Amino acid sequence: MLIDVLAICEFAWIVLAALFSKLLYINLALQDGGQAMKPYLLAGLAGGALTVIVMRSQRLYERKAIVEWDRVLGRLLSAVTLSFLLLVAAAYLFKVSTDFSRGWLSAWYGFALVGVVGLRIAASRICVWLARTGRSTRRMAIVTDNDLASGLKLALQLRQQPGVDVIGVYQASDVPYGPLSKADSALVPVLKAGLVDEVVVLPGETDTRRLESLVGRLSAFPLDVWIHPQDLTIPIIGTEQVGLVNLLHVQPKPIRRWGYVAKLVFDYVASACILVIASPIMAGVALAIRLEGPGPIFFRQKRHGLNYRIIEVYKFRTMRVEENGPVVRQAQADDPRVTRVGRILRKTSLDELPQLFNVLLGDMSLVGPRPHAVAHNDFYGEQVERYANRHRVKPGITGLAQVSGFRGPTEDPEKMRQRVRKDLEYIANWSMWMDLKILALTAVRGFVHRNAL
Repeated sequence: MLIDVLAICEFAWIVLAALFSKLLYINLALQDGGQAMKPYLLAGLAGGALTVIVMRSQRLYERKAIVEWDRVLGRLLSAVTLSFLLLVAAAYLFKVSTDFSRGWLSAWYGFALVGVVGLRIAASRICVWLARTGRSTRRMAIVTDNDLASGLKLALQLRQQPGVDVIGVYQASDVPYGPLSKADSALVPVLKAGLVDEVVVLPGETDTRRLESLVGRLSAFPLDVWIHPQDLTIPIIGTEQVGLVNLLHVQPKPIRRWGYVAKLVFDYVASACILVIASPIMAGVALAIRLEGPGPIFFRQKRHGLNYRIIEVYKFRTMRVEENGPVVRQAQADDPRVTRVGRILRKTSLDELPQLFNVLLGDMSLVGPRPHAVAHNDFYGEQVERYANRHRVKPGITGLAQVSGFRGPTEDPEKMRQRVRKDLEYIANWSMWMDLKILALTAVRGFVHRNAL
């Protein structure tokens, strides 16, 4: 309920921020009181609804995200920013963007950010206070159809979580079969007194009917019933019922829903803008390669992309050879295969600029795990654990591993493990804010690096 109240408050704040910004900037700063309030109210309603939808899709309305608001601050700011970008894009498509002042939009965006963060801080403190005073404590009882030791172990694990109070551990035999008025067990008085909100069932090695019977008997009480499968060590993210089939969600698809749309739009728009800005540089590089000697300007190499699909990655040619077969030798210090122009291009990473075309073709992203040659992929796929998980997202021109210093030759499998570790960290914690941060770090320190050969 508190989470729903928070969502309503954030929606209301963004609407009020739009109206307040209109009064502050249009009426007071520009002294133009003739403009109607209705368009700004409609914009505020649209912005508030979009922000709540985006934050819900980013799982920012979960209890942990509210209590630990500082840990998700980047995701929170990027969600609000994405909402405003989508709103601006919609206004542009419907040809109403010229009806609104950019100064008003900037003020509205600033007030929205400050207000959302402020509401999150307040909600976090309220949640902590409610848990400390026992008003929001989850009172649980554990019912085990196995030995009590396993139930006690689970109780200790649950008690370590904030806001959880385990009332006791009981045997399945304590749940009565007959009328509750005549039941005589340790658990029934506790349930009748309303001291328990939730029951966690710890099933043993029993058949399904025995478990169904246990859950059915517990359904006589107004409480939530959970099942903790002991033999399943994989974290369960969520559940879903498809018809009569119950499913456990144990592996999420990375970069999904609105996040996928935001990253896709950003890739296309940003790469097109960078291509326009960098076109004089690319023309100069192409001319330098042509003047140095014969050979193609661009080098195309087959690499693995999303879902291990073979893609052709474009680069400015920096070597006298074009290795694209089952054996690809990595560049080394003072490599005789590298041309004079190529040495400069590789040191400054300018040879990667043609990969902007790969982004526009949909094969790559601006930010993601760097793609490797097929021969290297086949080799390291056997040497490095979870190496294949890098291909759950599109490869990128730059990535978290690169701005963290893990680039250059990987003749030692340990170097590749460090790079893969950063790639998997990026996939697990992706957000638009992380992408923007990586791009900013690339611009500052990513082009020229001591490991670039």
